[in-house]
Amino acid sequence: MITRPSPPPRVAIIRNYSTTEQWGKDMLNGICDLVHASAPTAEIQHYSPLEGGCLPEATSFDLVILTGGLYDLTSSIVEPWVSQTLEWVRDTYNHHSHTKILGICWGHQAVLHAMGGTIDLRKGGILIDVEELPLTASGREFFQGSQNLRLHKFHKRVVSTLPEGFKLLADNEEIVISENGQVLSFQGHPEMAASIAQQLVDTGDSSYLSDPSPTGIAKLHNALEEPHDGVKAFGRAMSWAFSRDG
Repeated sequence: MITRPSPPPRVAIIRNYSTTEQWGKDMLNGICDLVHASAPTAEIQHYSPLEGGCLPEATSFDLVILTGGLYDLTSSIVEPWVSQTLEWVRDTYNHHSHTKILGICWGHQAVLHAMGGTIDLRKGGILIDVEELPLTASGREFFQGSQNLRLHKFHKRVVSTLPEGFKLLADNEEIVISENGQVLSFQGHPEMAASIAQQLVDTGDSSYLSDPSPTGIAKLHNALEEPHDGVKAFGRAMSWAFSRDG
């Protein structure tokens, strides 16, 4: 009996930021490298509704990744591309259960907001750091015995309440999974390396810097060199993404 090889995993990346800086390219390349580390034959396509491009056809992909971004989801004015992205999330979740959705930072907020969660400003202000995240009992099971994860953080807004049908894998709405296993999302950046975070500090949105002085910048650079579990967390996310059992 001849066994036919399985088709390669199909992955779409929805890029939710626009920049000509090198960090933008490095971020996408980093995501692709992490996907291929777990699924070497994966076929990856890129989409940018922010720049007028279309959104992926959900039925064509096994996994869709929503990247970080800057758009303020607490704003009363919703730009068309954001509205379209949120509607795409709802439609995919409600009608295309075979397509898994991975949200990262802004993508985390967008997915949960689309499904009925709320977004607020972070009470402690802007967070740029490598932070240790305590896992819940479900999170410890999902991440195969880990008690916590250290991830890069680069945000000033947070998910404050979860939509129905979702549960916490880490405290404070930091890592969330849908009860049907279709959606996984991280407020932190499992895809981020220190070099990318440092480029963001140097050339990104200056409103994220509480102390833009040379001393403040140097302090951030040092903090972002701390060890993190991004590769481990992203690898587990890929195991979830390409397994029907999660």
